[in-house]
Amino acid sequence: ANKTENLKRAATQITEAAKNGAQVVSIPECFNSPYGTKYFGDYCESIPDGPSCQILQKAARDNKIYLIGGSIPETSDGKLYNTATVWCPEGNLLAVHRKIHLFDIDVPGKITFKE
Repeated sequence: ANKTENLKRAATQITEAAKNGAQVVSIPECFNSPYGTKYFGDYCESIPDGPSCQILQKAARDNKIYLIGGSIPETSDGKLYNTATVWCPEGNLLAVHRKIHLFDIDVPGKITFKE
């Protein structure tokens, strides 16, 4: 997965949703990276000044929408988080949510996944 391409694709899809009348747009968890904590170190960034947040801020402001930024791998004080951001139509950061209940599944003979 290419982070730059993921960000471009997200911005394009956000703009398309707004052009189709959306006033609130929500994008998926880990939209800028592959899904899985093993990728967080390579894809993490700071909030609100990292490239993903800059794209989200601009998309919210340019499209005059509320934007729920799925989540991105965040780095803060040497720790990694799975963090969602919320942006207003003026491009201001309204909220930050760090996921604390991580998803684990173990179906014998089928799938095992741990965040």
